Amino acid sequence: MLRRSASPDEDMSYVGSHRKRGIIVVLSAVLMIVMLAMLAFSIDVGYMYTMQSQLQRSVDAATLAGAGSLIDGEDVATDAVHEYLVRNPVGTQWKEYDNQDVGDSVTHFMDNYSQGLTIDYGEWDDTTKEVVPSGRPASTVKVSMQYDNMPFFFGHLLGRETFSIRAQSAAAYQPRDIMVVLDLSGSMNDDSEFSAFNSLGVDHVTANQFQMYEELGSPIYGNLEFEPKWAVARGPAPQTDDQAQVTVEYQYDTVVVNSTKSYDRIRVRRSNNNIVTYYPSGTTGTYTPGGQVREVWAYSGKNADGSDQVHYFNFTDRDTFIDALGLDTVNYPYSGNWDGYINYCTSSGGQNKNAGFRYKFGYQNLIVYWLEQRSLHNQSPDMWKASAQPITALKSSVAMFVNFIEQADSDDKMGLSMYNGPGGNGILESILSDDFGYIVAQANQRQAGYYHNYTNIAGGMTVAREELNTRARAGAFKMIILMTDGVANWHNGGVNNSGARNAVLNEAHLAAERGYVIVTISMGAGADTNLMQQVADITNGSHFNIPGGKTGDEYAEELTEVFQQIAGYRPLRLVQ
Repeated sequence: MLRRSASPDEDMSYVGSHRKRGIIVVLSAVLMIVMLAMLAFSIDVGYMYTMQSQLQRSVDAATLAGAGSLIDGEDVATDAVHEYLVRNPVGTQWKEYDNQDVGDSVTHFMDNYSQGLTIDYGEWDDTTKEVVPSGRPASTVKVSMQYDNMPFFFGHLLGRETFSIRAQSAAAYQPRDIMVVLDLSGSMNDDSEFSAFNSLGVDHVTANQFQMYEELGSPIYGNLEFEPKWAVARGPAPQTDDQAQVTVEYQYDTVVVNSTKSYDRIRVRRSNNNIVTYYPSGTTGTYTPGGQVREVWAYSGKNADGSDQVHYFNFTDRDTFIDALGLDTVNYPYSGNWDGYINYCTSSGGQNKNAGFRYKFGYQNLIVYWLEQRSLHNQSPDMWKASAQPITALKSSVAMFVNFIEQADSDDKMGLSMYNGPGGNGILESILSDDFGYIVAQANQRQAGYYHNYTNIAGGMTVAREELNTRARAGAFKMIILMTDGVANWHNGGVNNSGARNAVLNEAHLAAERGYVIVTISMGAGADTNLMQQVADITNGSHFNIPGGKTGDEYAEELTEVFQQIAGYRPLRLVQ
């Protein structure tokens, strides 16, 4: 078999082909090394960015935690920073803290990484974008954290085995512009009136009423005593030895008649106009004719001409009671006269009668008369001095709230609106300012029903919202604190429950459109808690409910806790 011999050209082609293949293999190997190096570099760069991102999140969390704890002081804030740096580990640090409690983890962190941590306290300067020292309590925390010797995955191939990462963050309290809206409706006196006997107890309410009497200066009017008593009408003083001095204690359907002389007879006219005649012996007697007593004729003593002396008492005439109480020579202390008080005590209905004091007179029901019937400031201008409840508990808690804000010294401002004002609308009692003492004074010098007796909640909200629109600072957190003990019932100049309620919801939506948070507080059994919850929900606020049936001290305690929570809520913002 013949074999064909390769030509010289073919031999050269074969050698060239093998040489090309060798070059490609070498180039491929070089390119593979370059690609692997680029891949390693990319992995390490990605890892660096991931670690940087984790560190920034860790520092942000620690900064916010520290700023949120500033209310308790810098030491507590520092502890919070340490804790949240541990709770947000970077890279594989979690292995170092695994199965350890927070305290041990913080100790480990401080032993190994504290050299990279810097914490600064002060106030945030928007111009320099730095935390600057301040003579006031710190409002800003700045945290800087650096980790060195973070390992590369492949960096040693390129001559570098570790890298460093650093992050910083600053968080500050956001100053607040707060409008407080207080309920001045007449019902804010209810727990000091006789109607509270059943819920709070006779002894408790009576003690509160006596306290109010003392706070008003323990005034003396005629022969009134604190506990209401029957009126004793006194006839004319005798002019001769034969004439008698007669007194009649009026007890509605009974009279107790006393004389310094014996009686010839006693005639009593009752409510059906029948006259009952008695022929008593002695100088005293108690007579119950079977119906309300209207008039009494007591025949006792002799006139100068020898005729029977007749002593007449007309208990259908208010002046008889005014004279009997010694009020005929005493000016009524405020605008008006004693007639209204007499009418109140003799009324056939109402809480005075239900308390068992009909036709009884004393400082106790005089106080309640002022609270229930004469609550306006122009009717009883001194009543703000007296500890009527629950308005006094509210005023005390507002003072505590202002004190919390003042102590924090964190650039908050506050204003005050109330409802109802004159004409039944809301009224601005204090513009937004840092004059906290003025706000406390304004609240303290207001009484329930100061301007108006009804409940226009929306009116107070409108005033608060408009004040925030006008004077709130652009960078401040804006909020309204709304308090009520009752049901919205006044709208557009008259009693209108449904209209008043809808107006409240409309105001809530208007506040929400401006980003104003409303915190609502309902107190007492009569408060519309559903409405207050709706207002809070609409504005992303909170609702606190304090149920009824409590003493003034219990109201004050719970209100103070609520206001303390509100004061302690410090909106935070990352400023760097």
